[in-house]
Amino acid sequence: MNSKLLKALVVATMFPIATQALAADMTTQQAVKALKLQELALTFDQAKVAKATHHKSKSQDDALLIDMNVINVNDLNHPAVLNKKLSNFVTDQLNTTENYLGNVDDENIIERLNYAWQNAHVIQHKQTLNLLNSFIDKGYTTGYNVINKSDLSHFSPKLMLRYGHDNIQHATQLIYLMRTEGFDPKVQLTPKSSAYLYLAKWGKSSDPLTTLPSGKMVATSKEYNLDFEFKTPQRKAEFMDLINRYAKKDSKDEKGLIFQAWWQPFYRSYTPMKRYKVLMENRIEMGQYEAQLMVLPEKAKAQAEHIKDVEKNIHINTIKTWVNPSFYRYMHGDYK
Repeated sequence: MNSKLLKALVVATMFPIATQALAADMTTQQAVKALKLQELALTFDQAKVAKATHHKSKSQDDALLIDMNVINVNDLNHPAVLNKKLSNFVTDQLNTTENYLGNVDDENIIERLNYAWQNAHVIQHKQTLNLLNSFIDKGYTTGYNVINKSDLSHFSPKLMLRYGHDNIQHATQLIYLMRTEGFDPKVQLTPKSSAYLYLAKWGKSSDPLTTLPSGKMVATSKEYNLDFEFKTPQRKAEFMDLINRYAKKDSKDEKGLIFQAWWQPFYRSYTPMKRYKVLMENRIEMGQYEAQLMVLPEKAKAQAEHIKDVEKNIHINTIKTWVNPSFYRYMHGDYK
């Protein structure tokens, strides 16, 4: 189900007044009614209305929404712009499916981020982990991520990018970087357990290791996804340039990068993006948990079938994703 339809259904079911307002061009009066702010609007006397609207309107509803920074005075003379801003704001405010910490530009966003990370718990369910590790043992995958579905953001796919890393200091610097560069998306932190095939030639591991029946070793670490919902598709597209300049390592001693920049940053979109490459994501549903296996398109079907052979009752959903080029190269064995 696409995000616009989902939002419309949520609003229609829970907020019939808002649905009526959205059926045609939305006025400030309809927006205030949908948001249930009528009494607040009535507190605006004519002096306050005149100040907010620069004497260009006598509407208390206009004044309230201007003071709330939903619209500006010039929007009152441009019905199409006014309708779009009001409709987007009302839909966003009434949509209770989203789950997020705040916006990049929020003063205390880092405090919320660190609190969420410090209190995060990754999956410890042995039966589930043993099943997932068996897929590595049999060679069906070289790794997986597991998240708790209650942590998902449910952002609009058209505007969202999902960025993965393992160091919270990196996340802090990335968010401050985005703020200084004028980005102000919504942010959600989703902790995840990341497991991957570990080779003995790599030496001592900094992550806990599990030896499988075949002798293969699996390393497990606590990582996270940062979901960003940008204000416009253009801003979403510009994220790649930001990462390439400040958060992607291209040489061993490269300067001018944020903390723990990777050779292959990992971020993905669930809608088509120019300059991105296509991979598939096999999602395995396991109660409250979801395992995510990134795979090359030509191998996705076979991987899903192998997993079903091991556990016939397991539910697998194959999702098309668009990933940054360096991670795509990593999936082909290129460390840069």
